[in-house]
Amino acid sequence: MAADPKDPPGSGPGGRGRDSVPDPGTELALVRPMIARDLDKAGKGQLVYVGRDGEVKDPSGVRNRQVAAYVAFGGITAAGVALAATSFPLLIPFYLALGGRFLGTVRAVKRVNEASVALSNGDALAGRALAEPVSRAWWAPSRVRALAELRVAIADALDGKGEQALDRVRLARARLSPRLIQHQFSYYTEINLLTALGRTKEARVVLEARGGVPHGEVLKLSYWIAQMHLAVAECGVRPDELDDTELHDRMRKGLSMTAGRDLLLLCTWVYAQRGDHEEARFAYRQALDREGSQRLEVAMPKLAEWIATYRTERPDLDTPEPDES
Repeated sequence: MAADPKDPPGSGPGGRGRDSVPDPGTELALVRPMIARDLDKAGKGQLVYVGRDGEVKDPSGVRNRQVAAYVAFGGITAAGVALAATSFPLLIPFYLALGGRFLGTVRAVKRVNEASVALSNGDALAGRALAEPVSRAWWAPSRVRALAELRVAIADALDGKGEQALDRVRLARARLSPRLIQHQFSYYTEINLLTALGRTKEARVVLEARGGVPHGEVLKLSYWIAQMHLAVAECGVRPDELDDTELHDRMRKGLSMTAGRDLLLLCTWVYAQRGDHEEARFAYRQALDREGSQRLEVAMPKLAEWIATYRTERPDLDTPEPDES
């Protein structure tokens, strides 16, 4: 199972204008492998395998299990066809249809993963074109159709259709087993969409229903971003939500990530709200050196507005350090 490392918001700053943050990873994303080995090294256009515990899994081990499953199913299908040919020929079409559906499902999952890559790169058109046919494929398993629907929802969000994206996320989640990691991720996608739409009270209800910071590296990151994004829209961090140690942990995680820009921009806001503008400047400048998702003004409009204002108020944010010139 492959999941986008930044699944949920799926969008962030792009371009190099005064009111946007430059993105250093656009060209690099074109030459990276689809699957990254760990979350810290994953950049734009890359996925990670995430287990049900929210931790990143070794891609080689996952691929080996997938290959073993394909070989086993192929052997069973071939044996069924051979047996039917010698004893009950009427069953041959059944076994062929079964094998065809299996191969079709493998191709559908591949298209869903390719859609995730396109969406990670901010290409809503390509992501939709890859995922939408799968979401409507009656022959595909319900789980695969639901995963495709989640990708179409991200495309809607990138296109500024937040309400439509929200409806799709809720529809897709209803068709996913609660045991699946994508079911859990969908709640953080919902929180981010509600927050971007200004429906902060609803977003707060969904966040609090999650029961606090989850275990698992990727789930934890998703929770952090959703929680801090909501705090920006609510114009303040609740005292019981984020102490100095927790903020330091989030800052450290953002610094360790190739795609840590969104988290570092949120940390910039928190430090500035606390009046620690030196740390805010450091977090902001570190964010510039990392990759993020696409269109911050769509995904986190309140944060984008604040960053534009903060840069105007503090022009030294964009002034290079003496040893950088």
